[in-house]
Amino acid sequence: MKLLPTLTALSMLFLLSCKGDSTFTLQAEMDGLADKPILVVYDDPISKLDTIFPKEGKFNYTFVPDTITLFRLVLPETGEMIPVFADKGQEMTLSGTFQAPGITGDGMNGEYGALLKEIQALKDSASAAQAAEKFIQAHPSSFASAYLINKYFIQTPSPDTKKIEQLIAPLTGNIKDSRILSVILKALPAQEDNARQNKEYVNYFSCKDREGKYISWTGEKGSYTLLNFWASWDKESLVRRDSLEKLVGKFPEKKFKVLNISLDYEKDKWLEKCKKDTGKWIETCDFKGWNNPVVKQNQIHALPANILINNSRKIIATQLYGQALYEKVKEQLKE
Repeated sequence: MKLLPTLTALSMLFLLSCKGDSTFTLQAEMDGLADKPILVVYDDPISKLDTIFPKEGKFNYTFVPDTITLFRLVLPETGEMIPVFADKGQEMTLSGTFQAPGITGDGMNGEYGALLKEIQALKDSASAAQAAEKFIQAHPSSFASAYLINKYFIQTPSPDTKKIEQLIAPLTGNIKDSRILSVILKALPAQEDNARQNKEYVNYFSCKDREGKYISWTGEKGSYTLLNFWASWDKESLVRRDSLEKLVGKFPEKKFKVLNISLDYEKDKWLEKCKKDTGKWIETCDFKGWNNPVVKQNQIHALPANILINNSRKIIATQLYGQALYEKVKEQLKE
Protein backbone atom coordinates (compact mmCIF):
# COMPACT_ATOMS: atom_id res chain seq x y z
CA MET A 1 0.00 0.00 0.00
CA LYS A 2 2.90 2.34 0.62
CA LEU A 3 4.22 1.71 -2.88
CA LEU A 4 1.39 3.56 -4.67
CA PRO A 5 2.16 7.08 -3.33
CA THR A 6 5.81 6.52 -4.17
CA LEU A 7 4.99 5.53 -7.75
CA THR A 8 2.64 8.50 -8.06
CA ALA A 9 5.33 10.90 -6.86
CA LEU A 10 7.86 9.41 -9.25
CA SER A 11 5.39 9.69 -12.13
CA MET A 12 4.79 13.38 -11.35
CA LEU A 13 8.52 14.03 -11.21
CA PHE A 14 8.96 12.26 -14.56
CA LEU A 15 6.20 14.33 -16.18
CA LEU A 16 7.66 17.56 -14.79
CA SER A 17 11.12 16.64 -16.02
CA CYS A 18 9.74 15.87 -19.48
CA LYS A 19 7.97 19.21 -19.53
CA GLY A 20 11.18 20.94 -18.48
CA ASP A 21 13.12 19.22 -21.26
CA SER A 22 10.78 20.79 -23.80
CA THR A 23 11.13 24.33 -22.48
CA PHE A 24 13.52 26.91 -23.87
CA THR A 25 14.79 29.22 -21.14
CA LEU A 26 16.37 32.64 -21.62
CA GLN A 27 17.83 34.30 -18.53
CA ALA A 28 19.26 37.80 -18.56
CA GLU A 29 21.07 40.06 -16.11
CA MET A 30 22.34 43.05 -18.06
CA ASP A 31 23.86 46.45 -17.31
CA GLY A 32 22.27 49.74 -18.38
CA LEU A 33 18.92 48.11 -19.11
CA ALA A 34 16.11 50.44 -18.08
CA ASP A 35 12.79 49.03 -16.90
CA LYS A 36 11.25 49.60 -20.31
CA PRO A 37 9.64 47.04 -22.62
CA ILE A 38 11.81 44.92 -24.91
CA LEU A 39 10.26 43.75 -28.16
CA VAL A 40 10.47 40.06 -29.05
CA VAL A 41 10.38 39.90 -32.87
CA TYR A 42 9.82 36.33 -34.11
CA ASP A 43 11.32 35.60 -37.57
CA ASP A 44 11.09 31.84 -38.07
CA PRO A 45 9.07 29.64 -38.48
CA ILE A 46 6.38 32.31 -37.93
CA SER A 47 6.39 36.10 -37.76
CA LYS A 48 4.88 37.64 -34.63
CA LEU A 49 5.62 40.06 -31.79
CA ASP A 50 5.83 39.65 -28.02
CA THR A 51 7.03 41.90 -25.18
CA ILE A 52 9.36 41.44 -22.20
CA PHE A 53 9.27 43.74 -19.16
CA PRO A 54 12.67 43.66 -17.38
CA LYS A 55 13.16 44.58 -13.73
CA GLU A 56 16.48 46.13 -12.69
CA GLY A 57 18.16 44.67 -15.76
CA LYS A 58 16.86 41.15 -15.17
CA PHE A 59 14.29 39.05 -16.97
CA ASN A 60 13.41 35.44 -17.76
CA TYR A 61 11.67 34.37 -20.96
CA THR A 62 10.49 30.79 -21.41
CA PHE A 63 8.30 28.90 -23.86
CA VAL A 64 8.01 25.48 -25.48
CA PRO A 65 9.08 25.69 -29.14
CA ASP A 66 7.46 23.30 -31.60
CA THR A 67 10.65 23.43 -33.64
CA ILE A 68 13.80 25.56 -33.73
CA THR A 69 12.55 29.13 -33.40
CA LEU A 70 14.43 32.28 -34.37
CA PHE A 71 13.61 35.59 -32.74
CA ARG A 72 15.27 38.89 -31.88
CA LEU A 73 15.24 40.98 -28.71
CA VAL A 74 14.87 44.60 -29.81
CA LEU A 75 15.17 47.83 -27.83
CA PRO A 76 12.48 50.07 -29.39
CA GLU A 77 14.25 53.32 -28.51
CA THR A 78 17.61 52.46 -30.07
CA GLY A 79 16.86 49.66 -32.54
CA GLU A 80 19.65 47.52 -31.05
CA MET A 81 18.93 43.82 -31.24
CA ILE A 82 20.14 40.42 -30.08
CA PRO A 83 19.31 37.23 -32.03
CA VAL A 84 18.10 34.11 -30.22
CA PHE A 85 17.97 30.53 -31.55
CA ALA A 86 15.49 28.61 -29.39
CA ASP A 87 15.24 24.83 -29.31
CA LYS A 88 13.55 22.43 -26.91
CA GLY A 89 15.33 21.84 -23.61
CA GLN A 90 18.02 24.47 -24.21
CA GLU A 91 19.10 27.41 -22.07
CA MET A 92 20.66 30.75 -22.94
CA THR A 93 22.12 33.43 -20.67
CA LEU A 94 22.62 37.11 -21.46
CA SER A 95 25.03 39.46 -19.68
CA GLY A 96 26.88 42.69 -20.51
CA THR A 97 24.87 45.33 -22.37
CA PHE A 98 22.64 45.42 -25.43
CA GLN A 99 25.45 47.24 -27.24
CA ALA A 100 28.00 44.56 -26.31
CA PRO A 101 26.14 41.50 -25.03
CA GLY A 102 27.71 38.42 -23.56
CA ILE A 103 25.93 35.30 -24.79
CA THR A 104 26.39 31.80 -23.42
CA GLY A 105 24.23 28.73 -23.79
CA ASP A 106 23.50 25.51 -25.57
CA GLY A 107 23.80 24.79 -29.26
CA MET A 108 23.63 27.65 -31.72
CA ASN A 109 23.41 30.34 -29.03
CA GLY A 110 26.72 29.24 -27.54
CA GLU A 111 28.33 29.09 -30.99
CA TYR A 112 27.03 32.53 -31.92
CA GLY A 113 28.07 33.93 -28.52
CA ALA A 114 31.65 32.79 -29.10
CA LEU A 115 31.68 34.43 -32.54
CA LEU A 116 30.20 37.64 -31.14
CA LYS A 117 32.96 37.82 -28.52
CA GLU A 118 35.51 37.51 -31.34
CA ILE A 119 33.79 40.20 -33.44
CA GLN A 120 33.58 42.62 -30.50
CA ALA A 121 37.38 42.56 -30.31
CA LEU A 122 37.74 43.56 -33.98
CA LYS A 123 38.18 47.15 -35.08
CA ASP A 124 36.33 47.41 -38.39
CA SER A 125 33.23 46.11 -40.19
CA ALA A 126 35.27 44.40 -42.93
CA SER A 127 37.01 42.20 -40.36
CA ALA A 128 33.65 41.44 -38.74
CA ALA A 129 32.24 40.34 -42.10
CA GLN A 130 35.26 38.09 -42.66
CA ALA A 131 34.78 36.49 -39.24
CA ALA A 132 31.07 35.99 -40.02
CA GLU A 133 31.95 34.39 -43.37
CA LYS A 134 34.33 31.90 -41.69
CA PHE A 135 31.61 31.00 -39.20
CA ILE A 136 29.04 30.43 -41.97
CA GLN A 137 31.45 28.18 -43.85
CA ALA A 138 32.20 26.17 -40.71
CA HIS A 139 28.53 25.90 -39.60
CA PRO A 140 26.42 24.94 -42.65
CA SER A 141 23.65 23.46 -40.47
CA SER A 142 23.30 26.38 -38.06
CA PHE A 143 20.44 28.87 -38.20
CA ALA A 144 22.97 31.39 -36.87
CA SER A 145 24.55 31.24 -40.34
CA ALA A 146 21.26 32.35 -41.93
CA TYR A 147 21.11 35.28 -39.50
CA LEU A 148 24.72 36.25 -40.24
CA ILE A 149 24.14 36.19 -44.01
CA ASN A 150 21.28 38.60 -43.50
CA LYS A 151 23.16 40.90 -41.12
CA TYR A 152 26.54 41.13 -42.84
CA PHE A 153 25.77 40.47 -46.50
CA ILE A 154 22.13 41.42 -47.17
CA GLN A 155 21.56 44.43 -44.92
CA THR A 156 24.07 46.56 -46.79
CA PRO A 157 23.53 49.36 -49.32
CA SER A 158 24.94 47.23 -52.18
CA PRO A 159 24.54 43.49 -51.49
CA ASP A 160 26.96 41.25 -53.40
CA THR A 161 24.62 38.71 -54.98
CA LYS A 162 27.37 36.29 -56.02
CA LYS A 163 28.90 36.30 -52.57
CA ILE A 164 25.49 35.64 -50.98
CA GLU A 165 24.80 32.74 -53.32
CA GLN A 166 28.24 31.26 -52.61
CA LEU A 167 27.56 31.40 -48.87
CA ILE A 168 24.09 29.88 -49.18
CA ALA A 169 25.02 27.02 -51.55
CA PRO A 170 26.78 24.75 -48.95
CA LEU A 171 24.08 25.19 -46.28
CA THR A 172 22.02 22.14 -45.33
CA GLY A 173 18.48 21.73 -46.64
CA ASN A 174 16.65 22.66 -43.43
CA ILE A 175 18.60 25.94 -43.23
CA LYS A 176 17.92 26.77 -46.87
CA ASP A 177 14.22 26.01 -46.33
CA SER A 178 13.95 28.24 -43.26
CA ARG A 179 11.64 31.22 -43.50
CA ILE A 180 14.34 33.73 -42.69
CA LEU A 181 16.56 32.48 -45.51
CA SER A 182 13.69 32.24 -47.99
CA VAL A 183 13.00 35.92 -47.31
CA ILE A 184 16.68 36.66 -47.89
CA LEU A 185 16.67 34.83 -51.22
CA LYS A 186 13.57 36.68 -52.35
CA ALA A 187 15.12 39.99 -51.33
CA LEU A 188 18.20 39.68 -53.53
CA PRO A 189 18.59 42.55 -56.01
CA ALA A 190 16.93 41.87 -59.35
CA GLN A 191 19.08 40.81 -62.29
CA GLU A 192 18.09 40.01 -65.88
CA ASP A 193 19.04 36.36 -65.52
CA ASN A 194 17.91 36.04 -61.91
CA ALA A 195 14.82 33.92 -61.34
CA ARG A 196 14.13 35.81 -58.12
CA GLN A 197 13.40 39.12 -59.81
CA ASN A 198 9.99 39.53 -58.15
CA LYS A 199 10.37 40.19 -54.44
CA GLU A 200 7.73 38.73 -52.16
CA TYR A 201 8.91 40.11 -48.81
CA VAL A 202 10.41 43.30 -47.45
CA ASN A 203 13.34 42.77 -45.09
CA TYR A 204 12.90 44.01 -41.53
CA PHE A 205 14.63 47.38 -41.09
CA SER A 206 15.05 49.99 -38.38
CA CYS A 207 14.21 53.67 -38.81
CA LYS A 208 14.27 56.81 -36.65
CA ASP A 209 11.70 59.48 -35.87
CA ARG A 210 12.34 63.25 -35.83
CA GLU A 211 13.91 63.02 -32.38
CA GLY A 212 16.41 60.39 -33.54
CA LYS A 213 14.71 57.54 -31.68
CA TYR A 214 14.14 54.21 -33.37
CA ILE A 215 10.56 53.42 -34.36
CA SER A 216 8.71 50.16 -33.88
CA TRP A 217 6.64 50.13 -37.07
CA THR A 218 5.67 46.47 -37.46
CA GLY A 219 2.00 45.74 -36.81
CA GLU A 220 -0.04 43.07 -35.08
CA LYS A 221 -1.47 40.01 -36.81
CA GLY A 222 -3.99 40.95 -39.48
CA SER A 223 -2.64 44.50 -39.87
CA TYR A 224 -1.16 46.25 -42.90
CA THR A 225 1.48 48.92 -43.42
CA LEU A 226 2.00 51.11 -46.47
CA LEU A 227 5.65 52.03 -47.05
CA ASN A 228 5.32 55.39 -48.80
CA PHE A 229 8.43 56.82 -50.49
CA TRP A 230 8.48 60.58 -51.02
CA ALA A 231 10.66 63.71 -50.90
CA SER A 232 10.05 67.40 -50.26
CA TRP A 233 11.64 68.20 -53.65
CA ASP A 234 9.24 65.94 -55.59
CA LYS A 235 5.88 67.68 -56.14
CA GLU A 236 3.99 64.61 -57.34
CA SER A 237 4.99 62.57 -54.29
CA LEU A 238 3.75 65.42 -52.07
CA VAL A 239 0.35 65.36 -53.79
CA ARG A 240 0.14 61.58 -53.47
CA ARG A 241 1.13 61.83 -49.83
CA ASP A 242 -1.69 64.28 -49.12
CA SER A 243 -4.18 61.82 -50.59
CA LEU A 244 -2.84 59.06 -48.33
CA GLU A 245 -3.41 61.19 -45.24
CA LYS A 246 -7.14 61.32 -46.07
CA LEU A 247 -7.26 57.56 -46.58
CA VAL A 248 -5.69 56.73 -43.21
CA GLY A 249 -8.77 57.82 -41.26
CA LYS A 250 -10.96 55.26 -43.00
CA PHE A 251 -9.36 52.28 -41.24
CA PRO A 252 -8.87 51.28 -37.57
CA GLU A 253 -5.54 52.42 -36.10
CA LYS A 254 -4.36 48.89 -35.29
CA LYS A 255 -5.19 47.59 -38.76
CA PHE A 256 -3.59 50.10 -41.14
CA LYS A 257 -0.75 52.60 -40.93
CA VAL A 258 1.46 54.59 -43.29
CA LEU A 259 5.23 54.69 -42.81
CA ASN A 260 6.49 57.66 -44.80
CA ILE A 261 10.11 57.14 -45.88
CA SER A 262 11.62 60.39 -47.13
CA LEU A 263 14.45 60.59 -49.65
CA ASP A 264 15.38 64.09 -48.48
CA TYR A 265 18.99 65.09 -47.92
CA GLU A 266 18.36 68.18 -45.76
CA LYS A 267 16.68 67.88 -42.38
CA ASP A 268 15.15 71.38 -42.40
CA LYS A 269 13.39 70.83 -45.73
CA TRP A 270 12.15 67.42 -44.61
CA LEU A 271 10.77 68.77 -41.33
CA GLU A 272 9.06 71.62 -43.16
CA LYS A 273 6.96 69.14 -45.15
CA CYS A 274 6.43 66.55 -42.40
CA LYS A 275 2.97 65.96 -41.04
CA LYS A 276 2.03 65.24 -37.43
CA ASP A 277 2.99 61.75 -36.27
CA THR A 278 0.21 59.54 -34.97
CA GLY A 279 -0.29 55.82 -34.43
CA LYS A 280 -1.38 55.62 -38.07
CA TRP A 281 0.99 58.12 -39.66
CA ILE A 282 4.76 57.87 -39.15
CA GLU A 283 7.52 60.03 -40.65
CA THR A 284 11.14 58.89 -41.04
CA CYS A 285 14.26 59.98 -42.93
CA ASP A 286 17.97 59.07 -42.80
CA PHE A 287 19.05 61.92 -45.16
CA LYS A 288 20.80 59.56 -47.56
CA GLY A 289 18.39 60.15 -50.43
CA TRP A 290 18.63 57.46 -53.09
CA ASN A 291 21.33 55.72 -51.02
CA ASN A 292 18.85 54.83 -48.28
CA PRO A 293 19.28 51.02 -47.80
CA VAL A 294 15.50 50.45 -47.84
CA VAL A 295 15.21 52.35 -51.13
CA LYS A 296 18.07 50.39 -52.71
CA GLN A 297 17.00 46.96 -51.48
CA ASN A 298 13.46 47.47 -52.74
CA GLN A 299 14.62 48.79 -56.13
CA ILE A 300 12.87 52.16 -55.81
CA HIS A 301 14.03 54.11 -58.86
CA ALA A 302 11.39 56.83 -59.16
CA LEU A 303 8.99 58.86 -57.02
CA PRO A 304 6.27 58.60 -55.94
CA ALA A 305 6.35 54.93 -54.90
CA ASN A 306 4.75 52.73 -52.29
CA ILE A 307 4.63 49.12 -51.08
CA LEU A 308 1.71 47.60 -49.16
CA ILE A 309 2.81 44.84 -46.77
CA ASN A 310 1.16 42.68 -44.12
CA ASN A 311 2.43 42.13 -40.58
CA SER A 312 4.79 39.40 -41.85
CA ARG A 313 6.28 41.97 -44.25
CA LYS A 314 4.89 40.10 -47.24
CA ILE A 315 4.30 42.39 -50.21
CA ILE A 316 0.57 42.61 -51.02
CA ALA A 317 0.68 45.30 -53.74
CA THR A 318 2.72 48.22 -55.05
CA GLN A 319 1.94 51.62 -56.54
CA LEU A 320 -1.65 51.83 -55.31
CA TYR A 321 -3.27 55.17 -54.48
CA GLY A 322 -6.73 56.59 -53.90
CA GLN A 323 -9.72 54.29 -54.37
CA ALA A 324 -7.59 51.40 -55.63
CA LEU A 325 -5.55 51.40 -52.42
CA TYR A 326 -8.69 51.74 -50.30
CA GLU A 327 -10.33 48.75 -51.99
CA LYS A 328 -7.20 46.61 -51.66
CA VAL A 329 -6.79 47.27 -47.92
CA LYS A 330 -10.52 46.76 -47.36
CA GLU A 331 -10.33 43.47 -49.25
CA GLN A 332 -7.35 42.27 -47.20
CA LEU A 333 -9.00 43.15 -43.89
CA LYS A 334 -12.01 41.01 -44.78
CA GLU A 335 -9.85 37.91 -45.35
